[in-house]
Amino acid sequence: MGYLAHPVRASFVPALAVAAAGAWYAAERLGTGWPVGWFAGINLATYPVWWIDKRQARRQRNRVPESTLHLLSLVGGGVAAVLAMRTLRHKTMKPAFRYGHPLLAALGLAAFGYWLASA
Repeated sequence: MGYLAHPVRASFVPALAVAAAGAWYAAERLGTGWPVGWFAGINLATYPVWWIDKRQARRQRNRVPESTLHLLSLVGGGVAAVLAMRTLRHKTMKPAFRYGHPLLAALGLAAFGYWLASA
C-alpha cells in the first residue's frame, strides 16, 4: 500500500490543497500576496489534522504518521501545531514535538514577518 493509499496519511494532501487555495485567493482576490494566504491556509488545515490524530489515538485506530505532523509544521503550519499541542494536550511529552514545533512556529512567523516587512 502506498503512502497516500492509507486513509489517515492522506490528510497531508488535502491540507496542502487548502493552503494552496488560500495562497491563490489571497494573491488573486485580496491582493495581499500568496504568503498571506499560504500561512493562513496551512495553519487552518494543520489544526484539524492534529485533532484527527488525537481522536484516532483515543480510539486506538490508525494514526496520522508523525512525519506528516512534522511536514505540516515545516511547510508553515507550526503555529497551528503548537496551538493544537496546547489545546488538545497532544504530543506534549515527545522532545521532537515539544521543542521542534515551537521552533518551527517561530521560524514560520519570522519568515512571514520578513515577507510582510519587505513587501
